[in-house]
Amino acid sequence: MNLWEAVPDDLSYGIAIYNFAADTDFKLELTVGDSLHLLEQEESWYYGYLIGDRHKRGIFPKSYVHVKPCKVDFSGPTPTFNFKEPSIAQEITSVLREWGTHWKTLYVNRNKDFEQIKSQIYDLITHRSKIVSGTLPVDELKRVTKQATEEIDMGNKTLGLDLIVRNKNGDLIDPEKTSTLQLYYQHKIATERMSRHCKNETKDNQPKTAIQQYSNIFIVAVKNFTCKMTEDAELLMTLYDGKEYKSITENYIVRWSKDGLMCDLDQMYNLRVMFTDLGKRDLEREKIYLVCYVVRVGAMDIKEIDHRRSSVSVANKKVTNDGMRRPFGVAAMEITSYMNGSRESDLEQEFAVPFINCEKDNLEQTLKKIMNKDFAKTEHKNQALFVGMKLLRGDLKQVREENPHLVLGNLSIARKMGFPEVILPGDVRNDLYLTLIKGEFSKGNKTCDKNVEVVVKVCNEKGEAIPGVIGLGAGIAPLDEYKSVIYYHEDKPHWYETFKVAIPIEEFKMSHLKFTFKHRSSNEAKDKSEKPFAMCYVRLMQENGTTLKDDRHNLVVYKIDHKKYDEKSLDYFKLPSTIADSKDNGVKPQVAGLTMSNKDSFVISSNICSTKLTQNVDLLGLLNWQTDKDNLESCLKALIQVDGEEVVKFLQDILDSLFNILMVNSESDTYDTLVFNCLLHIISLVSNDWKYQHFEPVLDLYIKESFSATLAHKKLISVLKSIISRSNFKAPDSKEDLIFRTMKSLQYVIRFVSKSRILMGLYPAYPMEDDFENNLRELLYDITSMMSSTSDSILREQGACLKYLPSTIPDILMVFDGKELSIILCDIIKHIPVGRLTKQKMMTINEIVHSKLFLYPECRKIMLPVFMKQVRTLFEVHEEVELCIKILSDVLELLFHKDVGPTYDDIMEIIMTILRTVIQTHINMNREDPHSGNLVAIMIDIFRQMSERHYNAYVVHFKTRFDILDFLMEILLVFKGLVNESVFPRDWCDMIMLQNSVILKALRFFSHTIRDSFFEKFEHQAWSNFFHCAIAFMTQPALQLETFSFNKRMKIVRIYKDMRRETGFEIRSMWFNLGQYKVQFVPSLVESILEMTLIPEPELRKATIPIFFDMMQCEFYSSRFEIESFGDTKRDSSHIKGNFNDFENEMIAKLDILVEGGKGDGDYKDLFYDIMMDHCSQHTTMKDTGIKFVKTVTRLMERLLEYRCIITDENKENRMSCTVSLLDFYAEINRKEMYIRYLNKLYDLHLECDNYTEAAYTIELHAKLLNWSDDDLPQLLKSTRYSKAQTHRQLKEALYYNIIENYSKGKMWECAIKKCQELAGQFEMETFDYDRLSELHLRMASFYDDIMKKGRAKPEYFRVGYFGKGFPQFLQNKVFVYRGKEYERLADFNGRILNEFPKAELLNKLTPPGEEITESDKQCILFQRIDGKRTN
Repeated sequence: MNLWEAVPDDLSYGIAIYNFAADTDFKLELTVGDSLHLLEQEESWYYGYLIGDRHKRGIFPKSYVHVKPCKVDFSGPTPTFNFKEPSIAQEITSVLREWGTHWKTLYVNRNKDFEQIKSQIYDLITHRSKIVSGTLPVDELKRVTKQATEEIDMGNKTLGLDLIVRNKNGDLIDPEKTSTLQLYYQHKIATERMSRHCKNETKDNQPKTAIQQYSNIFIVAVKNFTCKMTEDAELLMTLYDGKEYKSITENYIVRWSKDGLMCDLDQMYNLRVMFTDLGKRDLEREKIYLVCYVVRVGAMDIKEIDHRRSSVSVANKKVTNDGMRRPFGVAAMEITSYMNGSRESDLEQEFAVPFINCEKDNLEQTLKKIMNKDFAKTEHKNQALFVGMKLLRGDLKQVREENPHLVLGNLSIARKMGFPEVILPGDVRNDLYLTLIKGEFSKGNKTCDKNVEVVVKVCNEKGEAIPGVIGLGAGIAPLDEYKSVIYYHEDKPHWYETFKVAIPIEEFKMSHLKFTFKHRSSNEAKDKSEKPFAMCYVRLMQENGTTLKDDRHNLVVYKIDHKKYDEKSLDYFKLPSTIADSKDNGVKPQVAGLTMSNKDSFVISSNICSTKLTQNVDLLGLLNWQTDKDNLESCLKALIQVDGEEVVKFLQDILDSLFNILMVNSESDTYDTLVFNCLLHIISLVSNDWKYQHFEPVLDLYIKESFSATLAHKKLISVLKSIISRSNFKAPDSKEDLIFRTMKSLQYVIRFVSKSRILMGLYPAYPMEDDFENNLRELLYDITSMMSSTSDSILREQGACLKYLPSTIPDILMVFDGKELSIILCDIIKHIPVGRLTKQKMMTINEIVHSKLFLYPECRKIMLPVFMKQVRTLFEVHEEVELCIKILSDVLELLFHKDVGPTYDDIMEIIMTILRTVIQTHINMNREDPHSGNLVAIMIDIFRQMSERHYNAYVVHFKTRFDILDFLMEILLVFKGLVNESVFPRDWCDMIMLQNSVILKALRFFSHTIRDSFFEKFEHQAWSNFFHCAIAFMTQPALQLETFSFNKRMKIVRIYKDMRRETGFEIRSMWFNLGQYKVQFVPSLVESILEMTLIPEPELRKATIPIFFDMMQCEFYSSRFEIESFGDTKRDSSHIKGNFNDFENEMIAKLDILVEGGKGDGDYKDLFYDIMMDHCSQHTTMKDTGIKFVKTVTRLMERLLEYRCIITDENKENRMSCTVSLLDFYAEINRKEMYIRYLNKLYDLHLECDNYTEAAYTIELHAKLLNWSDDDLPQLLKSTRYSKAQTHRQLKEALYYNIIENYSKGKMWECAIKKCQELAGQFEMETFDYDRLSELHLRMASFYDDIMKKGRAKPEYFRVGYFGKGFPQFLQNKVFVYRGKEYERLADFNGRILNEFPKAELLNKLTPPGEEITESDKQCILFQRIDGKRTN
């Protein structure tokens, strides 16, 4: 045989892949999926054990096991296996193992959740396969991981398992490294998330931020365009307002070939456009259309192809005048319901947008015809644009992140023609949207109306065309020039064509637009010779420096005389560009080659969307203030009225101008208040207006990198002081809001002050005067003074100050001493009048706690006492409890971290100031209060962060022993309440276990205090409360490890060990430290100690069972005279009690209750017997009584364990036999109360089986214990069924009536008559109750009638003997008498009994069997038919 060798650690984990049956003891039985620890191996076999059951070891075939490489950690109590795979994959494995057991239970119980869990198991297996494959991209891995964690959470919820707490990345949270409050909040968040899942709530489609709410994208996918065409076309798509009759967005261009396909076949499946920057107001427009203008590109006239000719010759024929843009038709569909969210759509869904040919109408007229539905249905038959569309929330970046599958590839982007509702700081634009509206042109020398084509160029100051700045729309490259659509023989064309002009900012100011008008002939030869017949122009910048107004512009049309006209000449600049500019003096403006035409006209409109140029004169005046200082005051005042969009576009330039004004006028305060007002306006605009809130980072960046006003701090502090000083003189009815606006903008004003001061220090040329800190200090004192005011006129300003002051702390710290700032802030808090702005004050405290200042230990030392006193005061009057809890939570959360410096003094301050208040608030708080869990988390965290040194210092601070006692009684009761009924949900395992670990730590502290302070001057209540609290802690369900799954048990043991063992040893130590006072706890503590010893932990049992022997000794040697002292027996041994009856009675009574309730097992019985027998046998005085007691208790446990096992048996005869066994035992040891208890149980069993006669016999046994007297009932004989019976006679009468009733139901009327006669004798001779005697005689008469008139079967009686030790204990070698069922004979009865014991042998002889049978392991049954005579 091959030698065995150790398995390498990295190959010591295996999984059973087949079932393996163990046919011998040294083999280990395997089930598919079992986890194995492989210890040794040989060629074909492994030796090891199941990880879930480490006690049983054996061998098993190698071929039945799959080995997983791993790393083994032996540092814990059991080996931990770590695998080379993602943590989520390991978690899924662990979860599936745990779910497997529960899933089988669901199947057995036919539970409705079986299919759901099955589906989730398969999903998790799929997810795990994807994750361990290692082929997923990062974003897909995140998505699959998120799905897997959601599946796990939902499955755990369904199965009633523990809630799993994760961080933002989905990783499991380590309770040891997480603060108590953070762990609590994570549990709360997870619970709320699960609740939303259960209610099928989803908030994914709901906008959460301003960008999501006010920025939307409408994505359109072009799928096909079906229309008979002979030439190529341009499809110009846009979103269109059907109420205002104008486009909302830029165009999206698709070039479509005459063959019915897109020209660029590479884009066949990617013709998508995103219409961006759509705001909330855009989505709420009354009517929105998706419009597609179709422009034919080719010859003037549509030429039908002659199919009889060669297609090759047609294709190769060169057409020189191709390229004319001619109107072809319009496709449009209303999409209002898809935009406002009332209907959902998807890109996969296909919409047919109806198409109408233009015929004689222009494109705009055709569109209106569609919108008004003014066309025949046959007009667009088989002609349509097919698209998919979907509305997406958020800006471009967000949409790309959340919907990568929709926006893959190089998608076209068509922006809104105007600024979005939320202007983003990085959105630099300089776009001019130009619309050709209409024109009117005379025939000239033509015989009919012209075919006018407008060509638009963007030219620089030299008249040269700027290339690539004209955008027809998204989807195609920029153009050098724009050519309009040509309407055939139309002298008054209406174009309504919009295109974009995007010029670099440096070229914009000197650029202009040049329009030339040309007649296009349908005759190819003539068209070549045609030249522009007229022109217009317009400058993009006006003389005052502002841009071209957003308006319609009626341009002057100049006829061109080509004989005199020089195309390179710039003489046209001398001519007016618009009709408004031309002077009507009868003289036509003209230059060489250009003459104004009064008959011709041309109208355009412009809309500029620029973050660099402005149309506002006041804003321009401020930006150029140095050139016109006389109007500076009016410019500053006018800035308040400038539109916010213009302000944020020029934010940096405006701020530079304002601070330059301050710096230039440093010796004067003329403009200080005006500039400060402008500054407040800008700060308010950026920080308070949702449209511009994303410019806050721009303002921050300006202060950080661009701000350079070194002397501004002097001016700003001066203005601030003057404004705040006005608060003392503000009238109650004053409407002035300068102070209020100043407080709202305080953060940024102080930031400017701080930065200015820092900048000044960087320049040695500036002397660092010493009055800055004094000025800032005075400013803060002024604020303190303002906060102390009780005037209602300043209430709003005080509230604003409290709200915004904490935000200034980081900036003040840069230029001011932190400790002094802490003192001033505390003064501000303390100076607020009592009862005034309480909520705002506490919110300010919370903000300060979150500030940088609170991170410094020396500052916390100043502020924390003030804050804690404020919190304590509000707790005591039950005001703003939620805020107080929040503040305490945040303080403790901060102190938990290691990077905040030493925290000893802070924790000490919290303990001294607030601990008792928190405990008392918890006691007085309703358990249903939503804040109760958070408050308990705070209390637990205080004890968690409390060191032994803290605790000792806290105990010392109590003035008297009674104060210490009061605290201990309070906290022990609180802890006992928490473990008996936790405020946290049952599935918050991590939170409950952390709570338990902290309680255990605190109990150790308390045990020392109780021993030190309450032993010499003994306080019974302190010791008693400790024992009851500690034992309640040990026996709580959350610590019963054996009831948990293997994974959960291992996790708890790894982090916390078995806390029951540690607590048990602490209790044992406390018990043996009681000394002469032990007797005070016997027998009151017996039940608690018994419950503790029944915990199935061997070491704990061995350590605590000896306490029982100690209790026996205590009672045995105690004085039999209660009035005597505990030391009395030492002086006079004759006073020794000499027994432990009280202990024995309590032990037997409580053992019955606890074992029946599921506690205890055979191992406990054996261990109890061995330990107690060993102690008793070595004791000289108590040896005999002790051994007798141990044997009695052991026998009782045997029967109780049998009873517990059999009580759920379907065989009611077995249940009855077991109950009778217990009855006999209690009768033997004379425990009347227990005897009566089981009599009642046997009675109930008989009633279940309709054995009314036997039920009557059973109750009769109880009645025999009573006598016919009026003596009070002792507690032992009282019955729970007849709680009103207080004397022997009352209870016995009640039992007799019950007996009579059951005999009657069992048709045993003769027996019923006997009981009636006995009861009648009492009524007649003793109580003289003739009314009841009369009723009883009537009842007897009815029984006589029943005997004579009613038929009944004579019952058969059988004696059954169960011999041999193969039977259960309660049947072994015992004989029972059975009453057979009606008409049941011996053969039938034998068959019924033998069915219950199929392995039993039938004895043929009636003589009692010998020891060879009674002591054997066989099952032998003896049947005998007997007569029905009953002997008493």
